[in-house]
Amino acid sequence: LLPRVAPGGPGRLDPVGVTLLGAGILAVMLPLVLAESGGLTKAWWLFPAGALVLVAFARWERRVARRGGQPLLEPGLLTETRGYATGAGLAALYFVGFSGVWLVFALFFQNGLGYSPLMSGLAVTPFAVGSAVAAAVAGRLVERLGRLLTVWGLVAVMVGLGATALLLWLAPSDLAAWLAAPALLLGGLGSGCVISPNITMTLRDVPVRMAGAAGGALQTGQRLGGAVGTAALPGLFYLTLNATHDDYHEAVALSVGTGVAAMLCALTVAVRDWHRDRHGGDGNCPPETSHSHTHAGQN
Repeated sequence: LLPRVAPGGPGRLDPVGVTLLGAGILAVMLPLVLAESGGLTKAWWLFPAGALVLVAFARWERRVARRGGQPLLEPGLLTETRGYATGAGLAALYFVGFSGVWLVFALFFQNGLGYSPLMSGLAVTPFAVGSAVAAAVAGRLVERLGRLLTVWGLVAVMVGLGATALLLWLAPSDLAAWLAAPALLLGGLGSGCVISPNITMTLRDVPVRMAGAAGGALQTGQRLGGAVGTAALPGLFYLTLNATHDDYHEAVALSVGTGVAAMLCALTVAVRDWHRDRHGGDGNCPPETSHSHTHAGQN
């Protein structure tokens, strides 16, 4: 059913690459998913094993590309396309913190404070409102401000979620959600200036022939970061509960704070990219990048 993508015949799939990537991700993820039942201590060896498999995946992809095949992940995206590796890495790190905190908040409000699922969702709605508003504005500012927009967005997210963690830790239970609402709103405003603008800047210099692979790899990185965060932060939440004899306030503060630490890593990447752009870039902008492709990434 696949269309012919080359005059010589149908496009070739990369089953070895798919297998290696899937096995590597599974090995890295499984101890995190099983953290509550001792996965981090019993299955720790899967981390280095998964890293080795992912190294084998990278080597295989380079081999397929050298032989003129169609690799699952085009190596040239990371080595020849200005800003792509930076943007993909930033997205993966950001989603570790961004995706993981929402399950932690749900566990805190519902199990810790006795909120209904509806009330738990309403408690974090300020973040969603701020994100929606900021995303609409950021789409018009990204071409003018560039990476600086995501730098300030990441700072706002970190300040907002960091303040939320402190408030939920120290505030009385009956006031926690109300006091945290302004901080969540600030975090949402920052998030709206990170995700969509980062996609635009990551894809703006991608050659048109690599556009499909670039979009797919970027989404895969985001989903991988989200999966790690969704497994790791709730796992840390439960470990803290066990260590503190069900202190939900300390558990949510430590878990959300860890998510903020992942975002700090993303901020470091963004600052380096912004500094590079200020000093003229690295000169690797591919000649076949088109202005229309920039708008495609923006959409």
